[in-house]
Amino acid sequence: MPYHVSNNSKLPKSNVQKNKEQAKKQKAKKEVKKMMTLKEAIAKFEDMPNKPKSNMKSTGTLSKRQSDLLKTHKEHHSKIHIDLMKYLMTKKNYCFEIAHQLAQKVAGI
Repeated sequence: MPYHVSNNSKLPKSNVQKNKEQAKKQKAKKEVKKMMTLKEAIAKFEDMPNKPKSNMKSTGTLSKRQSDLLKTHKEHHSKIHIDLMKYLMTKKNYCFEIAHQLAQKVAGI
């Protein structure tokens, strides 16, 4: 008699099926990472210990050089990172480099 499987017995799952099921479970478990708002980033910056002193005099607007640097910088960083840098350069009078370092610490990339 040829080999056959009755309808009542379960067939073993293939590796492909197992991998698909595991991937579905992992997707379901992943938490959606909440994006930080600018207000939260500013609050985190204000609470940060050992902040460097501001090293620039600001008119409250970005200089031509700063805005040009931010345009190229925008390609590699998140919106919150760029917005925090703008805040630090205009309101807190930090130079581009220090604002970038602080934004990386506070908001990440």
